[in-house]
Amino acid sequence: MQPVSGIRLFGIRLGILLLAAYWCVIFTGTHLPPMPTAMPKYNDKLAHFSAFFGLAMLLCYCTNSKKLARRFATIAIICVVYGAIDEWTQSFVRGRQTDLKDLFADTIGTVAAIAVYAIGRMVWARRKRGLMSLTKPSNSGRHSCIH
Repeated sequence: MQPVSGIRLFGIRLGILLLAAYWCVIFTGTHLPPMPTAMPKYNDKLAHFSAFFGLAMLLCYCTNSKKLARRFATIAIICVVYGAIDEWTQSFVRGRQTDLKDLFADTIGTVAAIAVYAIGRMVWARRKRGLMSLTKPSNSGRHSCIH
């Protein structure tokens, strides 16, 4: 089975298409007037956290660089600047307003996603190295894995 990162639609990586679609959905969702609902009022900070967690995670997945600190810093800057612009432009939508607490939730979601991705990447690399060392021949010419 081909990994998701290698799948292409119309010559474009699936991850990039998912990122673009996700970004369009969160932009649209934050720029529609609020709809009256019978549901109890919820804390929208969790929605902001989740939306930007997803955005940052997709950006981590879709980008590649050997300079991880620069890569993750760039992703954080993109998300925080986008969050600020998103909050500002909501002030032009009837029934919505700019809220710095929302921007803070966006930022925390971004940082959390980058941390989860970085830790997951580190664990995966260590696991992969560990599995590779189990199959490497030892100095005696025999495989070092237990039979």
